[in-house]
Amino acid sequence: MLIQKLNQINSTLNDLIKITQEDIKNIKKANHFEVFKNISIKEEKAELFSKLKSEIDEILIKRNKPIEEIFTKEEEILFDVFRDKLTTFHELHKKFSKLAFSVYNFYNALLSELKQEEPKIDYSNTNIPQSHLTLKA
Repeated sequence: MLIQKLNQINSTLNDLIKITQEDIKNIKKANHFEVFKNISIKEEKAELFSKLKSEIDEILIKRNKPIEEIFTKEEEILFDVFRDKLTTFHELHKKFSKLAFSVYNFYNALLSELKQEEPKIDYSNTNIPQSHLTLKA
């Protein structure tokens, strides 16, 4: 059962890694439509990941063994693969987040300049007030 869950979570992480790599390429090409298109897919995969991780946690807790005896050899190998893929995804997602934040700040600063306002660059998630100004980029 654990082997099956580890295979599923590794497959899910492979999908998340692939999508994030595509998003990084697309954001660099300013192909934002494709990035937005992937949001719902990534959300589904993230929910599946969370569900699988909880199931894995439950299996390990039910085993109630010392840490040295909790995994078989095959499970240990799969768990190491899981850990490596999770690290890879974390690094890629961090890179994507930095790029997305830079693009967000660029467009906010550009819009503020066009509206002749003082640029507001921060980490909060605020919307720009309604205006009659349209921006095509």
